[in-house]
Amino acid sequence: IDFTGGRNFVVLFENEVQPETVRGLLANAFPESNTSAIALGTEGKTIRISTNYRIEEDGIEVDSEIESKLFETLKAGNLLASDLTLENFINRDERAGGSIISSQKVGPSVAEDITYGAIISVILALIAIFVYIFIRFRNLSFSIGAITALTIDTLLILGMYSMCWGWMPFSLEIDQTFIGAVLTAIGYSINDKVVVFDRIREFLQLYPKRDKQELFNSSLNSTLNRTINTSVSTFIVLAVIFCLGGASIRSFAFAMILGVVFGTLSSIFVAAPTAFLTRGKSITEEAEQK
Repeated sequence: IDFTGGRNFVVLFENEVQPETVRGLLANAFPESNTSAIALGTEGKTIRISTNYRIEEDGIEVDSEIESKLFETLKAGNLLASDLTLENFINRDERAGGSIISSQKVGPSVAEDITYGAIISVILALIAIFVYIFIRFRNLSFSIGAITALTIDTLLILGMYSMCWGWMPFSLEIDQTFIGAVLTAIGYSINDKVVVFDRIREFLQLYPKRDKQELFNSSLNSTLNRTINTSVSTFIVLAVIFCLGGASIRSFAFAMILGVVFGTLSSIFVAAPTAFLTRGKSITEEAEQK
């Protein structure tokens, strides 16, 4: 809802419930709106309900109406205790029989601002990295290779998030936490690519007359152990956070794990090959002139 606007309700039930059951009940209660229900945690008792029903309308009356509809619908579906009252259901401190434990509302204008800020953040990060690589290596091909690889990393993370949404036992909503994870993964990924590019530049200076394709391959092979070892050690730490961390950080750790995996692969199979294909010949000629 950070980017589309809507209301979030995290509801703790007394017994285990299925998200599909909750979603089916609420689809009729909130007509002409997008409503979703996602399980949080592994016990199956906590469900995050999201809806954009009447999100363009403000006021305590609207909020109270939606909470009342939510209560009546869930109680009619026998998902709440029979003696539970509306007052206890909306009481964040009352957990017996089922209750709302947290809620969030994001209006359309705020969601639009967040979306704009997120897009600008990613674009500025890529531009800054492009400029940094160009200044450091004095060659446009390395910048093109890095940005191509990072763009692919970002799209793959986004694609995996979309594919896994709905059946993972934790939230995979594309929100501000996800954007933070993507930017962190980009920063981690560029570190691997800088190491590879630095070795390529070093080999170009040492062996200016060597076949450029063989030189690029040798550079990749010489940094392969370092790349894999660094990625594996980072992956282990993230896996521990993912398995033992709370539900609030699990989606961030999942995005970071994807970033490490895709970033490692793109450093080997995308960044350097793209630099080679774009200006591999001119790189060698410049090295020979020196």
